[in-house]
Amino acid sequence: MHEILLRCAGAAILLTAAAGWGYSEIREERKRVRELEALLALIRYLREHIERFGTPLSELYAAYDDPVLAQTGFLTLLRTEGMTAAADEAELRLSEGERGILSDFAGRLGRGFREEQTALCRYAEDGLSDALGKLRSQTAGRERLWRALPVLAALSLLLMLY
Repeated sequence: MHEILLRCAGAAILLTAAAGWGYSEIREERKRVRELEALLALIRYLREHIERFGTPLSELYAAYDDPVLAQTGFLTLLRTEGMTAAADEAELRLSEGERGILSDFAGRLGRGFREEQTALCRYAEDGLSDALGKLRSQTAGRERLWRALPVLAALSLLLMLY
């Protein structure tokens, strides 16, 4: 009787851990989507204020606030060291392609006339919007997999062990 209780407790712990792992992966995917959305919002904000008002970048950086970017340390780096340092050093969950677009944008921002800067912002917006669309479509399928596969793997392991 005591052995059966231990086996049931072990099975419950294994299933709980598997489900927890799946949900933590889902949470990471959703954070990645939110970070990409926040970066897009920042670039739109910069483009609109450069295009309409010609506001200097330092003032734009100081006025912008986003809790997602603040949590990653991006805004702190942006305000103290500039866009290039923020793009390179912030703890963002970006793919290599997305990071390349952001780094290219950061390296060229602030160099050129107003029209060139707005065109650069539009180019970065388009690239990151495409990446966000792909990420959103992939995330839905991955969430279903992360909900099912760890639990099914744990159940398979339980069947083999018991």
